[in-house]
Amino acid sequence: MNNNLNKMKQFFKKEGFYVILFVCLCAVATVAAITAGRNNSKSTDNNENVAVVEQTNKENMVNKPENPGNALQVKEELGDVPVVQNNDETAQVSNSSDMTFQNPVVGTLGRAYAEDPVLFKTTNTYKTHLAMDIKAEEGAAVAAVGAGVVKKVGVDTEGNYVEIDHQNGLTTVYGNLQEQVAVKEGDAVTAGQQVGTIGNTTNLAYEEYGTYLHFQVMKDGVAVDPAKYVTYEK
Repeated sequence: MNNNLNKMKQFFKKEGFYVILFVCLCAVATVAAITAGRNNSKSTDNNENVAVVEQTNKENMVNKPENPGNALQVKEELGDVPVVQNNDETAQVSNSSDMTFQNPVVGTLGRAYAEDPVLFKTTNTYKTHLAMDIKAEEGAAVAAVGAGVVKKVGVDTEGNYVEIDHQNGLTTVYGNLQEQVAVKEGDAVTAGQQVGTIGNTTNLAYEEYGTYLHFQVMKDGVAVDPAKYVTYEK
């Protein structure tokens, strides 16, 4: 046993320096590893914080207008957009373009509207007939087919006539009236109000059906078939 103890003493005398050096190196390595681990942890935390800051900055850049001053200026220049309102008057005019009139006189159909030339027996000629002739007794009352304003009172080839503007693009003409009419230009009339009486003042002679009312309907200044608005049978 003493021999072993002596051997150990001799070993430490000879190799003690290297053992101590080895232990110190191990201690230094251990400390260095611990320090590196802490630094890596801090670096990771710092990187995460930097990423969060960069993401926040990007979001702010997206949401933030490039030049809020100019945007405000454009808004001020444009101003409020006007709202177009549909008033009752406009709606009434639009709806009344397809309105149905009341019949202007008691009678039967003498000659229908015709855009193609038709034979006029009394003159033996062919021509268009852009109106409706309503056969009626001479002296029969003629009424406005709808409310409106008297636009004209005059005389033409269809004799004495009254023209009424219905304030919706539609006008009506009542011809071959007696000279004494019941209205004057500018008068406001109601549907069914008398405007004159059937006469025989036309310059044309249609003996085949006797006295009549020459009734014409104009839509935006163009003659249209009165049968769209009134109904008569032969």
